[in-house]
Amino acid sequence: MLAGSLGAMSQSRRRLPSPREVPWPELRRRAAVIYLWLQAGWDELSSSERTEARRLITKSRGRPRNLSRDETRRLGQLAGRAAGAAARRPRRRH
Repeated sequence: MLAGSLGAMSQSRRRLPSPREVPWPELRRRAAVIYLWLQAGWDELSSSERTEARRLITKSRGRPRNLSRDETRRLGQLAGRAAGAAARRPRRRH
């Protein structure tokens, strides 16, 4: 049964675009917008909150289960504050 599911996975793989097929100006524009959102959220946190978030992210190594329940909640609170600031950031229309 497992072998069959792996076979189906390999058939559904999509080809990555070649570098010439990537719309680079659009990619750069979107990356800049995302960077500004992240920066607005990070700047919303105090220095001690940024230090705490950095410590928790490092401790988790990208896996929330590496944190205690209280640490996971705290990181969620910090992320929520940062996301709120990013959402309040005024958007420019082109």
